[in-house]
Amino acid sequence: MLANIKPGQWVTVKVVRQPRAESRRKTLIRLCEKDPEVRKERVRLKRARIVKFHRRGGRPWAARPYRVVTVATTPGSTYRIFASVDVLRELKCIERNVEVAPA
Repeated sequence: MLANIKPGQWVTVKVVRQPRAESRRKTLIRLCEKDPEVRKERVRLKRARIVKFHRRGGRPWAARPYRVVTVATTPGSTYRIFASVDVLRELKCIERNVEVAPA
């Protein structure tokens, strides 16, 4: 599956099954966040996020909320990722949970 994919090309990643281990779930989320569409959505949500300012020690303090996870790791989700060397190495770790094909 990953043998015919070379670094420097775009790949389509399809989630086949939900990762059980927390580390694999985090790896899958981190990889899928590299999709250009997901990045655009994260930037949009970052701009729309409400930052609350209050005084702390006589200075204005910004209370920033945590970021929203926009990636779904449910089976059937597909993402388009640029396959660099580090991405291919991480895809090899979670290859039992995803299908990888050239885009």
